[in-house]
Amino acid sequence: MRIVIIGGSHAGLAAARHLKKANPKVDVIIIEKSSVLGYIASSLNLVLEGYIEQLQDSRTATASELLSEGINVMLNSEVIAIHPARKVVQFKTSTASFVQEDEVAYDGLILAMGSSTFRTEFAEDVEAQITTYKTIGQSRHALAKIQSAKTVAIVGAGLIGFELAESLSGQHKDVHLIDRMDTLLFRYFDQEIAEILMARFPENLRIYLNSNVAHTKKDAAGNYTGLLLSNGKEISADIVVYAVNPRPNVALVEEFLTLNLDGTIRTDDYLQTSDPSIYATGDLVSIPFNHSDSSLYIPLVTNAYRTGIIAATNLLASVNGTAKIPFPKMQRTVVSKLFGYYVSSSGINETEAPYYGFQVDSVTKTFHSRTFFTREENFEVTLKLIYDRESQVIMGGQIITSDRGSLEIINTISTLIHSEATLQQLATMDYFFNPTISFPLHFLNQLAIDALIK
Repeated sequence: MRIVIIGGSHAGLAAARHLKKANPKVDVIIIEKSSVLGYIASSLNLVLEGYIEQLQDSRTATASELLSEGINVMLNSEVIAIHPARKVVQFKTSTASFVQEDEVAYDGLILAMGSSTFRTEFAEDVEAQITTYKTIGQSRHALAKIQSAKTVAIVGAGLIGFELAESLSGQHKDVHLIDRMDTLLFRYFDQEIAEILMARFPENLRIYLNSNVAHTKKDAAGNYTGLLLSNGKEISADIVVYAVNPRPNVALVEEFLTLNLDGTIRTDDYLQTSDPSIYATGDLVSIPFNHSDSSLYIPLVTNAYRTGIIAATNLLASVNGTAKIPFPKMQRTVVSKLFGYYVSSSGINETEAPYYGFQVDSVTKTFHSRTFFTREENFEVTLKLIYDRESQVIMGGQIITSDRGSLEIINTISTLIHSEATLQQLATMDYFFNPTISFPLHFLNQLAIDALIK
């Protein structure tokens, strides 16, 4: 049995490795158009902040590692076409010395082509000044531009945009962060958490909310000079970086697979597409959200890994006649480090709850110590819980902290959301106690009690 995987990023690697672990006899082939496997999209930030020296160092696997695991890899190979009737993938391999076309037959096909950053129409007008950085090629292009720039405008004030803004502000560049929403980090954090973060913003970072880029500015000679925003403000920036949510790469399959209205590939609960031999993963699919009857497009690395494993499991199950496993609802759990704080959230926030038709309440509390007897300088954890007003089921949580170890609390909150735990259950939930390590009541116990007596 041969399974072909198109794409060697996170979802493709997770699927390939799971296939070989589940059934070592399966012939697994990854076709990847670049020279790097498992490239981490935020690697530009890692270079700017000195975590790695070169962009190509930011990868989660090598071809030799996969070959030692029995997985065949074709790098620098771009898929030209898929012929589902014949179950054949046609691809082109490019090297410094030759370009060769070939094809490979499959019994099962896993799509893991990922996504690309969307750019508005005006971008083509000043291509030399506008860049993105999702792929390694784009990152190399962006890094060269950023290093020579003094002023950078970033379109998109989500986690992607803020992480880049922090990296650039640390490089002593003037940074303009532009977003169409009226609050910072809208999908992830509410105002009281955002305000704590804002207190750490450096002077060389400027925020423009309720703003879109209307068009570019040019001088009399037609040379680019900056941006005009929809609210009338003008920004001078050497380059513009797009850091907005990506869109799925579906051009290969849009003519023969069914797509959703949001442009993702339509799958069933088991990630099987409208073609029974083809499964879709990662940024190509929408997945069920814990507080919605519909699926949402939430491109995260964690979702890529999970979809890859589940697609691999179910593809084998469809051949073997064994039971499939559905993709579980997710909580959209994210984490980042911004301006000296660790920030994380899971589930819905209070601001977006009305968009889903929920009536919620919340409780927020800041803790400056974790034990009775041990005092830690600068220890601070602010926690917020969001819960349904009537049923008191926990629906979301947020953390901002100076303590990296406290981030694990968000995984507990994610589990509470998934299991539909209530405030009453959380108030007396069993957590450990040691007088030099913790309080008798965990932070989450205390939050739940405060919410109940609110």
